[in-house]
Amino acid sequence: MKLPRRGFLHIAAGASALASLSLPRIAIGQEAYPSRPIHVIVGFTAGAASDVTARILGDSMRPILGQQIIVEDRPGAGSSIAAEYVAHAAKDGYTLFVATLSIITNQIINPNPSFDLTRDLAPVALLASGAVVLVVNPEINVHSVAELIALAKSKPGQVLHACHGHG
Repeated sequence: MKLPRRGFLHIAAGASALASLSLPRIAIGQEAYPSRPIHVIVGFTAGAASDVTARILGDSMRPILGQQIIVEDRPGAGSSIAAEYVAHAAKDGYTLFVATLSIITNQIINPNPSFDLTRDLAPVALLASGAVVLVVNPEINVHSVAELIALAKSKPGQVLHACHGHG
């Protein structure tokens, strides 16, 4: 059964895609997971919301797993650098990725990504959620997205906007 695009986007956006956390089966003489530090890779700079989330996650996981959780920030390209790093890391559950909506945007606008989001990364857990809000100055008397689009079309290059990222 093919997952509808909207369903995939919900999973990818809501679930911080942590790279292929497939726990190995324990064979005789094999160490239990985790037997060494776990690296949590974040695609933004220290202090960004995803970095703070990863550090809180690490602090909570450390006593439960009995292992050090190392948060590494690999900023750039809207988190694609971090995602690519994790996508090409060993699939052993020791390298995790905190994904945000930006990784979906990057997969859409990048014609030749070096990894496949659905093949190379697997969503594991929802770490956080937040609202995306569109607001306008009340003085412009716009009350819907359709009205905002109409205003922008009627005044090319005159309607300014701000957003949290590119894309």
